Amino acid sequence: MEMHQPALHAIGRRRDSRLRLQIFARLETIHGSSRVMLIDLSQSGGQVVTDEKLLSGKDAMLHWLEFEAFGRIVWSTPTQAGLEFAELLDPSTLITTRDLADLDTRKVDRREAFDAARAWYNGYR
Repeated sequence: MEMHQPALHAIGRRRDSRLRLQIFARLETIHGSSRVMLIDLSQSGGQVVTDEKLLSGKDAMLHWLEFEAFGRIVWSTPTQAGLEFAELLDPSTLITTRDLADLDTRKVDRREAFDAARAWYNGYR
């Protein structure tokens, strides 16, 4: 699998701007499928939080919202992993991801507020 080359103007280890998120995603490897939290996304890769140990150097398919991207796990810790995508994501994918994640966050916030109000009304804390 041929990965894209970093930009010559890259500063430090970051070559692309990052979209900070907190959305559920699914990561598939030859060892199985894991539910992960996607916390960072750029055109060239992403970062996930997981309960499972993921092995660096393994190919993986990341599925989030209505998107998916194939890549490789380039680093991992017991609770997180970084992915480098085989092909750069289209900028419209990042924009749509941001918009859909914002909508989803507002739904969750509204639901939590409703549940808290109902609990207060019913005398629960």
